[in-house]
Amino acid sequence: MKAIAALILGACAAVLTAAPADAETVLRIYSATDTTAVTEVISRFEAAYPGVRVEYVEFNTSELYAAIATGSAAADVVISSSMDLQAKLVNSGMAFAFRPPNADTLPDWAQWRGELYGFTWEPVVMTYNKRAFANRSLPHTRSELAGMIRDDPEFFRGRIGTYDVSLSGVGYLFATQDAQRGYQFSRLAESLGRARVRTFCCTNEVLERVASGELVYGYNMIGSYALGKAREDKRLGLYLLDDYTLVMTRTAFIPETAPNKRAAVAFINFLLSPEGQAAIAASPSMLPLLAGAPGAETQDWLLRTEGRPLLPIRIGPGLLTYLDTLKKESFLADWSASMQIESPSR
Repeated sequence: MKAIAALILGACAAVLTAAPADAETVLRIYSATDTTAVTEVISRFEAAYPGVRVEYVEFNTSELYAAIATGSAAADVVISSSMDLQAKLVNSGMAFAFRPPNADTLPDWAQWRGELYGFTWEPVVMTYNKRAFANRSLPHTRSELAGMIRDDPEFFRGRIGTYDVSLSGVGYLFATQDAQRGYQFSRLAESLGRARVRTFCCTNEVLERVASGELVYGYNMIGSYALGKAREDKRLGLYLLDDYTLVMTRTAFIPETAPNKRAAVAFINFLLSPEGQAAIAASPSMLPLLAGAPGAETQDWLLRTEGRPLLPIRIGPGLLTYLDTLKKESFLADWSASMQIESPSR
């Protein structure tokens, strides 16, 4: 039945474009992406489909997951950077299946079961305060970072920021992906704990404090947000480590219960189209999934990753491992113990 429905929906773009102005469709997008990041995308989509008006509601990743999982949110499209939480929702049978026209050109790691689609390409980066590191070398591996913290504890104590993995879905994703890479992260976690790492719910909280000098280093930040902030604030630097760099993608799916599936399919098709990818490239804090999308800044950023070991996080059942209740409880307990977590002052 899903395949038949997908075929029927293939003609949705023509239907929506032809809709009269007084038959406006409201497309409700529930998302864990900053509103400012998607403003250009939404504007261009509404221009292409004048019969559709987007209603955009912003959540943090964990709140969004809870709202969709409990059925308390009547969304047409769900967008999140927490690929594992999205995969869990889809794996629970909550997603509507369809096939974008250019599905064959999308990376295999960025789509799953014809239900969940990635639409951005975003390295996970390290950030630093340029003034604080003016006369210091930056660490180029996680092992070097751990060593620097050990050798100069006063410089780093209370001045490293990362995600609170108990609150941030994307922070938990990055931490568990790190943990799967072996001993280097275990050693780093212990070093971060000795340095009294400070944890935050959201990327921008870390970036603002690193730029101001309250923090000197931000670990595992969403690269697109960091790049956008660094363009505005020259006090903030960012770079990639040489041992490996995780690459995440923001993902989107249509709930099976979505009131406006035709408009939802049109929106995700747009995200993955050349026009949509160009709109993403024009965003202040997103990077397009497909190579060749217009945008000189994006192309410059992509060039900086050449020759580095990039590890895209694959959408699929492998992401569910650390969402098992007992495994998650164990991971969070170990994380808190090793990190000696200090919550940020409010």
